[in-house]
Amino acid sequence: PAASSPLRPCTLVDNKACMDERQRKACVMLEDMIKKWASSYARAVELAPGAQQSRELKFVALFSKPSKEEPIAWPIVRVKFTVPDDFEGVAHPRVTYTLEGERMVFDVTTDLGRRFKESWLDRIVMDKRAVRADMAIMDRTRKA
Repeated sequence: PAASSPLRPCTLVDNKACMDERQRKACVMLEDMIKKWASSYARAVELAPGAQQSRELKFVALFSKPSKEEPIAWPIVRVKFTVPDDFEGVAHPRVTYTLEGERMVFDVTTDLGRRFKESWLDRIVMDKRAVRADMAIMDRTRKA
């Protein structure tokens, strides 16, 4: 039996370093697909936890909205993707995704899945900021 190639660690500079060739191709396809989704957001795609070992085509896209006041933006919104194994042989692969904190699974081959809305990311960002503000208020009242 042929020895499997050793797993390589991902790096901040090259998040594809730890991917096998098939995962790399799927990642590039996802990056190309989502670059039009939310023009005011920076984005990065990486393997989902456990996908390096399992060789699954599962990814997480990290979206953040930088500004002059906050060039390294918080919070980050995670969108989980699953790419079908046969994505290379299909004109429009049935990629599915789920927004952070949501249960609904979108399919890019349907009208709703194709119509990704930047406002979905904005809502999650506002929710996270509100939770952080609430926690800060609770912390101040505990210390008082």
